[in-house]
Amino acid sequence: MGGCVCCNRRLFRVWGIALMLSLMAAINLNLILGTAIAGTENGEFCPTCPDWTDLDGWLVKKDAYEKAQINSMQHNGQSSSTSTASAQTEERSKGYPHQELLSYATASRDEMVVLDVRTPQDYKSGHIPGARSLYWKGLQKDGCLDPEGAESALRRAGVNNSDRLLIYGGPDEGPAFVFWALNYLGQKNVSLLDGGIDAAWSAGILPDRTEASAPVSNYTKHTVPWLLVTPANLDSFLAMADVQILDARDFADFGMNRLTNASIPLTAENLYDDSKIRDAATLEELLNRRSLDKKGTQLVYGTPQAYSLFYALRLMGYNATLLEGDWWQETRWAVRNVR
Repeated sequence: MGGCVCCNRRLFRVWGIALMLSLMAAINLNLILGTAIAGTENGEFCPTCPDWTDLDGWLVKKDAYEKAQINSMQHNGQSSSTSTASAQTEERSKGYPHQELLSYATASRDEMVVLDVRTPQDYKSGHIPGARSLYWKGLQKDGCLDPEGAESALRRAGVNNSDRLLIYGGPDEGPAFVFWALNYLGQKNVSLLDGGIDAAWSAGILPDRTEASAPVSNYTKHTVPWLLVTPANLDSFLAMADVQILDARDFADFGMNRLTNASIPLTAENLYDDSKIRDAATLEELLNRRSLDKKGTQLVYGTPQAYSLFYALRLMGYNATLLEGDWWQETRWAVRNVR
């Protein structure tokens, strides 16, 4: 190589810098490409790669993926001490538009009438001190709300129209059903205990086995017809320009049949984690992905799961109403995919 030594040194220095920049660019490109296709090169599900040919199916898989990730974190021991858990509980409570509909085991229950909606046997085996028994199936007839029977049951439990009620139960649809039923019957102040009886025991509440006395009650129902979709008003609801129809059942059931082609699948269990409602940000994301409009009306069907979906929507400030039962499958609005 000709030229002076100084010139050659400058050339080597320039070539070295150019080579280093090329290597850095290549590394960055590989990182970018690796991130873009992460989870797809080996056939695994990619939560950031929407399948626009089957968006509903992809959303269902994404919900399952997110739930599995959360469960995995909990399984790997990412738990907190009691004091930290209380702080996290307070933090996750922020953001619910109707926070008054949700209560926690560590919160005060003063001036509240606490109702245990589990079976009478479960109630007798141990309940939150001061709680009264109101078995949720005792409010039903043939699997649906019986307004007259519910009115009588509430009187026996000593509930008054002016009471502020706290509902809790086990890991079933009982608490959510009672929440919807009481709203339909006209009760104004009703909240659910997040996590139910298991959350109470975890918080250190000692079980009581004495039956709480119920005062004399003259409970009177004041039904809110708008909160129940019936064969008589279904056509009117579906004719509303701002109605959105949500199917709370499992996606497999939705694939078999649904209420009109406009139905949106939203499996209720995706909104909960071990009987606890997910945080407001997660709920907001799940609901926003369905393009739900808080100024519109959300018609929820697919009981018993629909009760839990109704509660979550109300907590998040949506105008939800509920279709109880499966009678809709015999109407002209039912769409069947299996012949």
